[in-house]
Amino acid sequence: MKKSLYSIKTINGDVLRGYSWNVEKPVGNVVIVTGMEEYAARYDDFAQFLNKNGYNVVCVDHYGQGLNSNEGKSLGIVPPSFFSKTVRNVDDIVKKVRKATKLPVVVFGHSMGSFIVQDFVQRFTHHADKIVICGTNGPNAKLLFKFGAKMGKWTCTKKNQFEKAKLMANLSVGAYAKSVKDRKTVNDWLSYNEENVQKYCDDPFCGYGSSRIFYRELLKGNARLYNKKFIKKISPENHILIIAGEDDACGAFGKGPKALYKLYQKVGVKDLELHVYPHMRHEILNEKEHQQVYDDVLRFIAK
Repeated sequence: MKKSLYSIKTINGDVLRGYSWNVEKPVGNVVIVTGMEEYAARYDDFAQFLNKNGYNVVCVDHYGQGLNSNEGKSLGIVPPSFFSKTVRNVDDIVKKVRKATKLPVVVFGHSMGSFIVQDFVQRFTHHADKIVICGTNGPNAKLLFKFGAKMGKWTCTKKNQFEKAKLMANLSVGAYAKSVKDRKTVNDWLSYNEENVQKYCDDPFCGYGSSRIFYRELLKGNARLYNKKFIKKISPENHILIIAGEDDACGAFGKGPKALYKLYQKVGVKDLELHVYPHMRHEILNEKEHQQVYDDVLRFIAK
C-alpha cells in the first residue's frame, strides 16, 4: 500500500500531519512514534511490511519535524512542553484509530519516540494493546537525564530559545558520533548500513540540529521517567517488547534496554520481551539485517 497524507487535530488544539498506510481488511493498527530530527516517511518500508501482514499504520510527524516544519523553515523548533503534549497527542491518535477501526492498537516508539512511549506507558497505561520500545535507554541514564535537564534549562532563555543548541547537541548526539572509531561521517553511529547513513546525511530534514527549547523540553521529559511515583502507575497487564542494537551508543551499548527490562520486571509486567541484536547500531529498522527485527516485531504484536 502507498502512504497517504494524514492529519489530526490533537487534544492540544494543534493540527499535525504525517502519513497513514491502510489495508482493506486490517487485523489491527500500529501507531509509530519517530525519533528526533527525522520524519514519518522514513518508515515507509516498515509500514509496508506491516501492511502485508494485515496492519494499518499511522505515523504523525513531531512538532518542528517533517511535514510539521513549515517546509523546513522551522526545523527543530517546538512549542513549550512539547514532550508532554506529544505524549497526550499519541494517546489521542490511539483513541481515534481505535474508534475508527474498532481493532487493537500497538504503539511503536523509536529513539526519542521510545522515551515518549515510556511516558505514555506511565500516563495512559491501559490505552494501547501492545507496546514496542525501540532504540532506547533506561533508568541507568537517570542522573544523566537530570543533569541534561538542568543544562537545558540553564542554556535556554526567551531570547535564544529558537537558536540551535550546539552545546547540547555536542554533549548528546556528538558523544554518540565519537563512540564510533574510524568513522566516515558524524552519523555512522546510526547504523552499520552505509547506504542508510549516507541517505540520512544527504537529507535536509534529518540531522539538522535542534533548538535550545527542544533540548530543554526533551530532557525535562526524560528526567521524570524514572521517578518512583510515575513508575508505580505502570500496569502489570501491559504487553511490552524492547528492541535495540547491541552497538547502539544511545542505549549505552545494550545497558539501557536491559536496565529498562529489569525495571518493568520489578513492576510486574507479565508479558515482557527483550531483544538486543548483535552487530546493529541505533536504527535497527534500517540495518541490512532488518528483516530479523521486522519478524520479531510482527511475531510479538500478532501473538
